[in-house]
Amino acid sequence: MSTPKTALKNKLKEIPHKPGVYKYLNKDGEVIYVGKAKDLRNRVMQYFGNQDARAQLPFLMAEAADLDYIVVNSELEALFLENTLIKQYLPEYNIMLRDDKNYAFIKIDYSTEIPTIGYARKIENDARAKYFGPYSSTKKIKQTLDFVRKIFPYCANKEIGKRPCFYYYLHRCPGICIGAVSMEEYQKQISRITLFLSGQTSPIKKELKRSMAQAARSRRFEQAGRLRDQLHSIEVLDERQTAMFPRKVSWDFISLYIGGLSACVNLFKVREGKLIDKEDFIYSNILHLPEAQREPSILQTFAENYYAAASGLPREIYTQTSLPKGNLVAEVARARAGKRIPVSTPTRGQKLKLIKLGIVNAQEYLAKWQRSQATNLDAVRETLEQLKQILGLPELPKRVEGYDISNIQGTNPVGSMVVAKDGLAAKAEYRKFKITSKDTPDDFAMMREMLARRLARINPANPADAWPKPDLLVIDGGKGQLKVAVEVLKEKNLDIPVIGLAKRIEEIFLPNKTVPIILPHDNPALQLLQRLRDEAHRFGITFHRSLRSKGAVKSALDTIPGIGAKTKKLLKQKFGTVSKIRQADFAALENIVGPSKAKIIKKHLG
Repeated sequence: MSTPKTALKNKLKEIPHKPGVYKYLNKDGEVIYVGKAKDLRNRVMQYFGNQDARAQLPFLMAEAADLDYIVVNSELEALFLENTLIKQYLPEYNIMLRDDKNYAFIKIDYSTEIPTIGYARKIENDARAKYFGPYSSTKKIKQTLDFVRKIFPYCANKEIGKRPCFYYYLHRCPGICIGAVSMEEYQKQISRITLFLSGQTSPIKKELKRSMAQAARSRRFEQAGRLRDQLHSIEVLDERQTAMFPRKVSWDFISLYIGGLSACVNLFKVREGKLIDKEDFIYSNILHLPEAQREPSILQTFAENYYAAASGLPREIYTQTSLPKGNLVAEVARARAGKRIPVSTPTRGQKLKLIKLGIVNAQEYLAKWQRSQATNLDAVRETLEQLKQILGLPELPKRVEGYDISNIQGTNPVGSMVVAKDGLAAKAEYRKFKITSKDTPDDFAMMREMLARRLARINPANPADAWPKPDLLVIDGGKGQLKVAVEVLKEKNLDIPVIGLAKRIEEIFLPNKTVPIILPHDNPALQLLQRLRDEAHRFGITFHRSLRSKGAVKSALDTIPGIGAKTKKLLKQKFGTVSKIRQADFAALENIVGPSKAKIIKKHLG
């Protein structure tokens, strides 16, 4: 009988010598690691030899039960796909940003009558929008836009009407929403904001001086006064910013500090020779890396992911340590900027001083973040103590599991289990269940199936299949759902506290209690339960939509003559949904399936 590792080795023969992305999966089919390679077979083979010294490798390979891969056209394309898949799956063996969300971007949307300014989590392929960033958080974006609005007032409305926007009353909107200024004048304001967000103040000052003189000649003194105030604000800002270099250089400096279980990357942005901004990014899951590899590996990961998404790129990038694949980062930057951007490590002078200053900043930011984490942990423990008392639990609920059912009229029903350990989400331990016992709407039966399958994992026949025993189960629903959970626990002969949390007025139902517990909405214990319940719902809905999308792909493609299983797999890997296949141009389809099949697909999908 072959072992999982033998089965994985046998798959090596199938893997081509081409660029792509590979995924290791555990026995439950969950992605636990995502990697990219210029040569897929050579890279994956290293996992079975002695060439890879990463400390996480024995643990990864012990857990890996399957291997999947996607072939792409280049190493650069593999990098972009790897980045997307890591954000999608959150694999436990990948280095990741502490905040697992995408970077945040400032977005100027020109599709509306009045261009709107806000934020977005990712850059869409839309010619009617401009993006700036990425920023480390939406909080940083809010602070930036608040500052921008003070200098260059802009409107919050999408179209011109009779009612002004809120900011008009605060003198933070020029009045385009009610036609107080012309669209031509407002577009100039948006152009100034665009230059400002790009770090280009010199062109703004020239344009403001020109417009101010023109307004004065035309005896539009009020407008000239506003322009004068904007010019003064920009000049004051320029004076405050530190002039780091005598020339108007555009450079990025990337520094790193590693402290304990986490690390912090500091990014200094120098534009027009001045230090205009800094960003800090916390990385976790770093102990899997050998100590000697941590610094270059984290810097490489950051540089690849950041410049794969960045707008307003510098002319040169300087890093604290030479990157293992600096040429790949340069290629990524060139793909974004359309020109070559050198990546190097300074050894002396002002550039090295700025790298060292970045290390100090990263250390201070990480220490501040770790102190806030310690404070948060104290607050979480206090909340768990409160939850223990309210529910009369025998011990502190260190592991709490939340459950929800998602289905639409019984189609593609799924169950979701989310886990909070010490009050914090443990996403690596979330689980999804395809419901198989019912194909008609019956939430009680579906909940019964999910709980029975999960609780069977507490004392399985094979100890290797065991899942940890929870301290508390939180069921989404009222008395009916709670009754089902109690019955399943009794059938499994398990003594685990369980509650139901009903959405209507957030009632907490306990077994054998007729009257629910109703807590104030600002109660931390209730808020913890709500977050768990809502997370279970979000996780389940995401899985449900994924299944529906896959089902739609399958059913639509099955009706097309001449499209077999292999072609369908290629289309699903590349495009994902029928909608995206339908939107794809002929050249994209032809590149995947060839010209004849591309014509057939276009004909049938329209």
